[in-house]
Amino acid sequence: MAEVTIVGGGLAGMTAAINLAKRGHDVVVLEREERPGGSPLYHPSGQGSPLRLDAMRAYIGFDLTPGVEPIREMVEVAGGKAMPIDPSLINSYFFERGPRSTSLDAYLHELAREAGVEVRFATPVVSQEEMAQLPPRVIVATGLHFEGFDALRVPYLTSHHFTWKGTCDPDLNYVHMFHDTYTSDYGYTSAFRGIRYVHLFNRRVPISIAERDRFAEHVAKFDGFEIPEWNSFTFPVPAARPGTPRLFCGNKILAGTLAGAMDPVAFFGLHGALVSGRIAAMAIEDGER
Repeated sequence: MAEVTIVGGGLAGMTAAINLAKRGHDVVVLEREERPGGSPLYHPSGQGSPLRLDAMRAYIGFDLTPGVEPIREMVEVAGGKAMPIDPSLINSYFFERGPRSTSLDAYLHELAREAGVEVRFATPVVSQEEMAQLPPRVIVATGLHFEGFDALRVPYLTSHHFTWKGTCDPDLNYVHMFHDTYTSDYGYTSAFRGIRYVHLFNRRVPISIAERDRFAEHVAKFDGFEIPEWNSFTFPVPAARPGTPRLFCGNKILAGTLAGAMDPVAFFGLHGALVSGRIAAMAIEDGER
C-alpha cells in the first residue's frame, strides 16, 4: 500500500495512524513538538470527559482503559454555592495529557509504535507553502495552533486563557467547575496524578485581570489554595460558523480540532479527536464514500 502522511501527532493524528497501520499502510506522522504530549503551554495537565469506553473501543479499534481513570469527585460552583455531582451518572473519566509516560499521549504513541508507525518529531508543517507541498492522501490534524487554521483558511474564534499548573498529593482526584460573570464560558480546577491544574477561558473576548482575580478568590474559597502566578495565551477554536465541521479541505483530510470536531458547549475535545481520527483513516481508504 502507498505511504500515508499525517500532520500532527496528537490524539486525532495518532488514532488515524494506529488504524491505518493496523490495516497494512505505511504511516509517517510529522509532529512539530520534540516529544509526544502537545504544547508545553498547557500540558502536562489532567483533563476530564464523559466516556462510554465499550462503545469508543468498538468504534476506534483500540482500548482506552489503560489511559483513563474514573473521576472520583465533581463539584459545580455557581452563584457562590457549591453543589456536588455524582461523576458516575455521566460516565466521567480523567486522562492525562502531556509528555509523561502516564499520559494518554504516551499510550497512543506506544500503540502506534507497536503498529509500525514512524513518527518524525520536530518536523513542523505550518505555512501554506508547506501544506501545498504535502503528498496526496494526507491527513492534517494540527490541533490548537493558529498556523494550521490560517494555512488552510479554516474559520475560527480566538479564545483567551489563563492557566496555572502545580503539584499536589497524587491521591487527589477531582474536578471543580466554576460558572460566574468572570467569563461566559467557565473555569475549572482539577487534581489528578499529582498535577494540580487551574484553567479559566473565554472563547469570545479577553478576560480582565479583575475578573481573573475574582476567579482566583473563588478557587481559594472552595479549593483552599492560592494561585501564585498565571500563564496566559490564546489559541483558535472551531466555533466561528455553524458549518465549520468538515472532513475535507481541497485534497486534504482534516481531523481533530482543525476539522471542527469539538463539543460546542463545554469544549470537550477527546471524543472529537478520537472519532474524527478514525473517520480520517476511513477517508484514506474510501475517500469517495
